[in-house]
Amino acid sequence: MKYIHTADIHLGASPDRDRPWGDSRRLAVYQTFEAIINTARNEKTDLLLIAGDLFHRPPVMREVRELASLFSRIPDTQIVLTAGNHDHLYPGCAMLSMPLGDHVHLLDAQALSSITFPALHTVVHGFSYHQAEHPAPFPATVTAPDDGMHHILMLHGGDADHLPLSFDALASAGFDYVALGHIHQPRLFEKCAMAYCGSPEPMDRSDTGKRGYIKGSITSSGTEFRFVPSASGEYRQVTITVNPSSTSAQITDTLREKLDHNERYFYRITLAGERAPDIRFDPEIIMMAGQIVDITDNTIPAFDLDRLREEHSHDLISHYIEKLSGGSALERKALSYGLAALLDPGN
Repeated sequence: MKYIHTADIHLGASPDRDRPWGDSRRLAVYQTFEAIINTARNEKTDLLLIAGDLFHRPPVMREVRELASLFSRIPDTQIVLTAGNHDHLYPGCAMLSMPLGDHVHLLDAQALSSITFPALHTVVHGFSYHQAEHPAPFPATVTAPDDGMHHILMLHGGDADHLPLSFDALASAGFDYVALGHIHQPRLFEKCAMAYCGSPEPMDRSDTGKRGYIKGSITSSGTEFRFVPSASGEYRQVTITVNPSSTSAQITDTLREKLDHNERYFYRITLAGERAPDIRFDPEIIMMAGQIVDITDNTIPAFDLDRLREEHSHDLISHYIEKLSGGSALERKALSYGLAALLDPGN
């Protein structure tokens, strides 16, 4: 039995809406999910598992109609989905009001339920969110039935407010595969058949690294699965170390040389090191270097401590310097920020 496991697609989301490439990122969310559907069709996948947050928010009727059209491309693939915290269900919502196709199965109950596919010798278990949070932990006592069938468990959660999980309990619960959603970072567990597939596209600027979905198979010999990259875009973290002679223009030139100017890469820039005390780097100038989504300035002002000791030998500043100048890196950082405030209180 061949399966695809995906989650956290977030259809309708608009990553980087405030940047010039915002529209293309919004379309990429849909296009990447469409590509997963096409892969299921082309590879004759038996089972498509969608472990929550297919939509970025509870969808309206036209969005569900579009979804049904996509699902109609793979009538020979059984589709099982659950609602997550972003697209949770409520009475009269569009996901409960419109049929998605005979081969599409929404596990819409708030408690754990299941659906059996005799032809696949497989049972899929899961449940849907009916509110934005689910602080109650998943019961550690749940185990797979010992009935000779293949059993798959779908869960959306893993943090304090969204279905806290005991991974050790899940690993020993006897399921042939545990399909996890909610955490956008892919994670394949080494000692058991369990995985967070991650989001197919990066949804947030903190979503650095590869994004994709899981392909797997379950046979009488066991479960095999692997991560498949799918994202059309990727956030990358770059750190630039400055010195007291650095300017915004110089940083921009450095980044133009350092960045890979492929349209699929988006950069988060961190500035580190020491800057001249009287300079303030201009983020708008620096962002001219490429597809930069944000800049974090962790630089500290580089003061001439000997000169300041001499100039302020009879006031608070000299005592402040003596107290912190020989300390740890954290104390030296505090010294720089403190001097900046003392020497320029209106800053």
